[in-house]
Amino acid sequence: MSSRAIAALYGATMGLAGFLLFQVQPVMAKYILPWFGGSAATWIVCMLFFQLALLAGYAYVYVVTRPLSLAWQVLLQITLLAAVLLLLPITPSDGWKPMASGDPTWRIILLLAASVGAPYALLATTSPMLQRWLAQLPGQIEVSRLFAVSNFGSFLGLLSYPFIFERTLSSQEQTWLWSIMFAVYAALLGLCAWAAWRAASRATPVAGSDAASRQRRGGPPSLWIVYSTLGSVLLLATTNQITQWSAVIPFLWIAPLSLYLLTFVIAFGQQRHYPRTVYAIAFLLFAGLSFLLPTPDSASSLAVAVIVQCLTMFTGCMICHAEMVRLQPEPSRLPAFYLATAVGGAIGGLLVALLAPLLLPDYWEQTLAIVLIAAFALRPEIRRIRERWQARHVGIAAAAALFLVALSVQVLSEITLSRDLVARVRNFYGVVKVLREDGEAPEDASLVMQQAGVDQGSQFLAADRRTEPACAFTAGSGVGQAIFRNATRRANPDAPVRIGIVGLGAGMLAALGRPGDIIRYYELNPAVKDLVDRHFSFVRDSQAKVEIVLGDGRLLLEREVEGGRSQNYDVIVMNAFRGASPPMHLMTKEAFDIYLRHLKPDGVLAINFELDTLEVAPLHRGLAAASGLDVSWVETASENGCEDPISWALYTRDKGFWEVPEVKAAMSPWRDGSQSRLLWTDRNSNLMSIVPW
Repeated sequence: MSSRAIAALYGATMGLAGFLLFQVQPVMAKYILPWFGGSAATWIVCMLFFQLALLAGYAYVYVVTRPLSLAWQVLLQITLLAAVLLLLPITPSDGWKPMASGDPTWRIILLLAASVGAPYALLATTSPMLQRWLAQLPGQIEVSRLFAVSNFGSFLGLLSYPFIFERTLSSQEQTWLWSIMFAVYAALLGLCAWAAWRAASRATPVAGSDAASRQRRGGPPSLWIVYSTLGSVLLLATTNQITQWSAVIPFLWIAPLSLYLLTFVIAFGQQRHYPRTVYAIAFLLFAGLSFLLPTPDSASSLAVAVIVQCLTMFTGCMICHAEMVRLQPEPSRLPAFYLATAVGGAIGGLLVALLAPLLLPDYWEQTLAIVLIAAFALRPEIRRIRERWQARHVGIAAAAALFLVALSVQVLSEITLSRDLVARVRNFYGVVKVLREDGEAPEDASLVMQQAGVDQGSQFLAADRRTEPACAFTAGSGVGQAIFRNATRRANPDAPVRIGIVGLGAGMLAALGRPGDIIRYYELNPAVKDLVDRHFSFVRDSQAKVEIVLGDGRLLLEREVEGGRSQNYDVIVMNAFRGASPPMHLMTKEAFDIYLRHLKPDGVLAINFELDTLEVAPLHRGLAAASGLDVSWVETASENGCEDPISWALYTRDKGFWEVPEVKAAMSPWRDGSQSRLLWTDRNSNLMSIVPW
């Protein structure tokens, strides 16, 4: 086989391996996301698993290639490949769906290990293993070009997912297609192994030059790991931050990950594109700006915030990886260098996914990583300034000063917040706080539950106002109309009703319960129930019988239906869309089919799904049309103490409901001023479709 043919074969194999390595990450995360409540942490845990699997692949190559001859390496690789092919397809079993609430981190890791762990780890061995094989093949083959092909495949795998595969294939079809492409990869790897096997008998070891080795000893392995760890922490913490502001979608995972991958490409292949001082200044400025930006409240402000966060992450990771490559050792120690890089990535994943939720009460890991990277970036600059001050040092000095000012503002903001903080709990599902807010008058003082800076409900502290819900949850609000004007209540105002509510919040809707009513809450986050039990009294003071079931609302409702236990609700309330990472899997046609199997034929479905950053009105209308329901919008006015109130979409087949004078008076025009429709399904629910372009 000619050198050109071998280069083409090995390049195709490495390119396809890179494609599969990075595409499977959003494929698997998107598949299991609805099983774990649509939580942003699902992606972080997935990233942790893939970093550990990558480390396993690199460690395997490091251990195997040192003692074994080329022929034995080829034989072992083909044996493992044959075994892995028996594990396809990678479609996760429904048996992995969680049966109870609680931290699902280890369940996700075990799920991924069982479904895709072996294929992924084998893919991770491709580039380092084939590099070793190429070194013993005849002909002059430029390995760096083949790594460029591998990097191109990685980018293609990432960027093609949200724009092609996610839009055209269901999650199950994606796993099957990936499995088929893995089989193609297996065939290519088999040909590579055959070429290497043929060359094994003719391989002549190439002695390394001691003089060349002494020319570049590299830096200490501890610094390789530290730089890699900081880059990994910054990637995951930035992704965590971004997905707190919007729905959890693959595009918001892929954008930071693509930039992270780009920093490796530049650092390892284009060091001339890394002017150290320029990147240090840019990082300090972008990081300072990220500290000062408020929580996004519109599509434009969300775009700005995401861009600033991504630029901060890109420049920070560029510093980490370029400085790490500057410490790269002589060729004979490169396997240890690459292994240390993988170790650092895995440590970063462990810190963000496992340790940070246990040790840090809030999302402070991003700030800590930024401060550490800034210290590493400024260290060489400070050394040069001490040696001799020059005019060109003004830029870095000014950027450092602005960074410190912005950091001080953020720290002071946290200190101010802590003065009003009553309680704070962090777990897999996010950070939930209880704050005390003092109103203009003593009787207006209240406790407020918040997640990602968004109110989840509040309760007045004054004894005579303890049962008074906030403005968007009163009897005259949209959800109040559903509870007090539904068909059962119109026939008999004193008749008890059954109400199912997905999302507990502070439990304010329990205040609308009457004697004989049954209110059943479905709450994903155990910390929310704990805070309600300790700090809010709506549930225990309710006149209704209140039940709280922990777990993902859709999964629980689905299991109740499958068990023949339709709840026969008069009203179902979807109150799970405020705060961090609204669960998009609750707004698909299949989800509505589940709700309607629990709802009386003349019942009312009330949903507060509205996002300031997106336009959701077409989705409400499309879901109503597909489900045979009428839908109207009930806007909550920003007056009488209502600050940034939520509003409601009401769905029902009950024609008489819309004729009730109070309901008629409450109905509002749609915010988008149109009648366009959009339908989401479990197969196709793309956030891009509700961006107000």
